[in-house]
Amino acid sequence: MKKYLTIVFFLLFFSANIQSQIQYSVDAFPTNVGGKNELKRIFDQELIYPQDALSKKIGGKLEVVFVINADSTITDAKVVQSISPDIDKEAMRLFRLIQWVPAVREGKRVATNWSVWFTFEPEKYAKLSKKRGYETIKYNAEYSVDSTATIYKIVEQMPVYYKGNYALQDLIKDNLEYPKQAQLANIQGTVLLRFIVEPSGMITNIGIEKSVGGGCDQEAIRLIEMTKWRAGVLGNKWVRTYMIMPIYFMLNEDFKDNSGGEQK
Repeated sequence: MKKYLTIVFFLLFFSANIQSQIQYSVDAFPTNVGGKNELKRIFDQELIYPQDALSKKIGGKLEVVFVINADSTITDAKVVQSISPDIDKEAMRLFRLIQWVPAVREGKRVATNWSVWFTFEPEKYAKLSKKRGYETIKYNAEYSVDSTATIYKIVEQMPVYYKGNYALQDLIKDNLEYPKQAQLANIQGTVLLRFIVEPSGMITNIGIEKSVGGGCDQEAIRLIEMTKWRAGVLGNKWVRTYMIMPIYFMLNEDFKDNSGGEQK
């Protein structure tokens, strides 16, 4: 008999301690694109700590519950472990940036309830801001910013590496470290990365569209994390844009142009 993983969720309704248990059996749990490491990277990169909460040293652990539908869309998202109104609002803003992969049962994607936790630590925010080099996210003043969190696949101006494609080629050429595991196993090929270029030009939701293995996937992710982009433009606004980009791993061949990012 086929065995299933069991997900059990407890949702708190209203202000009473009444709990409703919702249970689904699945073969694979839902997850965010890129997994836990990417979730943490997005949080650290995008967090703008509410100033009032920061000055009052208000923090804590907050839970957002939601439904991941079979088509990857999200519904019924809400905070159930509130910290403060402004932190709750920032948590929901961050949550809307995250892409999700549905649960799978019997080879099919299925809708499930799920939750994610965010930890707000005011005492660590100054250190985080220093490490990343900014306290607030800056946008190019040439256009206004689309704040709807909508992701576009077709835009009027495609995102480009902020120094140009030739500079992107040089960056990858100069920094690519061919994984030893892949060398020993004679593994080569093209890793296809998927990611979102944010209106700020930073990237989120880095995932693998096509895997090569042997450590090449991880190396491709490391390289793309080094990049910053000129965001996509639609209707005179900087918008979130879905991108696909190849990273080539070829043994005993001349370096190939890795700058051919394209939309899918």
